[in-house]
Amino acid sequence: MALALLDVKRAQINARSTYEPDSEEVQLLDELSDRKLSVESEQALFSALCDRWDNLYYPQHFTAGGASHWADHVSARKAGMSHISLNVYPSYVDIPAGLQAVEPIENMMANDVTVQARMVAAMGERLYRAWKREEEFELAAHKACVVKGLYGRTAAKVFWDDESKHPKFEIVDQPRNLYLGWRDSNYTRLEWAIYTYSITPMTALEDWGVRVEERLNHETRERYPYVTFPTGDGAYDARLASADLRVEVYDYWYRKPKPRAKVRFGKPTKFETWNAIFVGNVMVKNQRHTEYDGQMPYVPLFNTYIPGLADGRSEFYDVEHIIREKDEKISEISQMMSRAIKGQYWQLTGQEAPDTVPGHLKPTPNAVIAPGAGNRIEPIAPWMPEFQAEGYLSRLDREMVEVTGLNDLLRGLAPGQVMSSGKAIAALVANYETRIRMKRDVFYRWRKEVWSVAKTVWGAKVSALKPILDAAWLDVRAPSLTPRDDLETMNLAASAKEQKLWSQQRAMDAVGVDDPEAELDVIRAEQTDATLNPANVQVMLTLMATAQQLGVQMQQLQQQAQMAGAAQGGPGPATMEQMANDQRQLAPQVAGSPELNAPEEQAIMPGEQMPGNTPEGAALGAGAAGPSQMLNQTMVQEGEATSRIVGQNTIQKSGR
Repeated sequence: MALALLDVKRAQINARSTYEPDSEEVQLLDELSDRKLSVESEQALFSALCDRWDNLYYPQHFTAGGASHWADHVSARKAGMSHISLNVYPSYVDIPAGLQAVEPIENMMANDVTVQARMVAAMGERLYRAWKREEEFELAAHKACVVKGLYGRTAAKVFWDDESKHPKFEIVDQPRNLYLGWRDSNYTRLEWAIYTYSITPMTALEDWGVRVEERLNHETRERYPYVTFPTGDGAYDARLASADLRVEVYDYWYRKPKPRAKVRFGKPTKFETWNAIFVGNVMVKNQRHTEYDGQMPYVPLFNTYIPGLADGRSEFYDVEHIIREKDEKISEISQMMSRAIKGQYWQLTGQEAPDTVPGHLKPTPNAVIAPGAGNRIEPIAPWMPEFQAEGYLSRLDREMVEVTGLNDLLRGLAPGQVMSSGKAIAALVANYETRIRMKRDVFYRWRKEVWSVAKTVWGAKVSALKPILDAAWLDVRAPSLTPRDDLETMNLAASAKEQKLWSQQRAMDAVGVDDPEAELDVIRAEQTDATLNPANVQVMLTLMATAQQLGVQMQQLQQQAQMAGAAQGGPGPATMEQMANDQRQLAPQVAGSPELNAPEEQAIMPGEQMPGNTPEGAALGAGAAGPSQMLNQTMVQEGEATSRIVGQNTIQKSGR
């Protein structure tokens, strides 16, 4: 159908009054047709497989008993036969998709080790997470896992949105309509992409301003849609609005060399990205997109890795025949049981039993039958073959576990002793994690590629953000799938931080803190609040007082900080002012005039710093005078402040 439509479109373009053999429209249509034909056979096979997977995931055929994914079997049409369809197999797609879509641990890693580079990387991480929340990235990623698990592949299309002023992306939920062309046999980079879909005549008029007519092919006697340019009044045939008429749209993305690119032997040549859209037989758009920098807007995602093939394998690919066998055997067993218990069979025995049994001899409830002298009525026990039906079905279930890796725990069928054992749960989940490691790694690479295309588009549209977006790279690590793994990861991060093997920021990244820098600011605010953490504030004041007693001046501290900062890229003047302000807040100056002449303006010294032979010091317990003077001492050890009160009592020697 699609091939015939392309031929019709070429003939229609040739019939137009503005026909030019070498026009750009005709050349693009020929190029699109040739590229689509080159992968048409593979795409047709893939489309047929998609229909099979759809039938297993969401059956569309119904029997007398309900939805069935094998309603074409004779048991579904013949009366009196058992037909059972176990529609429980979507779990083989949904469970792996849900486990793979668990949000991973993502961090923006700076391209440099300087302080400024880390600060810019933190800004880029905040920008990335804000974009994810706005686009509901995790929901879209979960949809992508479901689509790739069902069909074996999907793709994300990244594009710029003029209204929101940031890049968006959407998941291709019908990959059978997406045609992909690769640059080489490594299947890593796309050369072109074609997405086909059908629209109504009303949509064609609303979105593209073209009219759709229905014409007749006199050779084949088939009717086909024909697209024309609208008249001045925009009139259209109202009958087409209610008719089941659709026109195909071809969204064609391709690359070509830049007009002024220098082509040199042995050197790479710059390419740019273009997009042409055909609605039926009319090209409505052919525009250059410089924001992609020569890349394709589509980022493919495959469910599995198949060496040498640019394809993925559906979760149903290796279990479909087991599913069919299980349904057939369950139906046959049910049919056999139905025949065995369908009714009772009787026989008339005895020496004088007649060859023809009268009809009134059939046993009926609450009635007495006279079989005749010497005769008796006996039941005939039906023959029931004995075989291990349950064992055979269990063997089929075991084979499905072998293929998919979905054990009873993951399917919610584990016994109570397994559910109550943390070690058993961790072992079963770890076993399945090994099975899906390749799928998760491919999925995480796709997440990074989607962000790479998005930040390329964003940086091209908003030049002020380009330095921030290019200053870091996205690191994605697999998350844990059990709460026990989360606790072990947290203990590992805490131990590495305490042993000075990790920084606090890296420990936060390991346990999944979204913004370690912002979290550290909150921690600093809490730790310097005397109402929340008086012990920590006391430690800071004690250390500051000790530094002042040792003669460490603020100017020397600033000079040392400046020298250390300059060696690592250097904090700015605002950081120095903040350090000075922090010290002033922690060690405020005592009140008094510069002259310090008036008695009321003299500084009040702490009791432990006053001479012991002064009345003031003796009154406060700082001197040696007095029989029971007390002294308060504070010691900082391993970041903890310890206070003690020491009594200065004179020990009297008693003599006998």
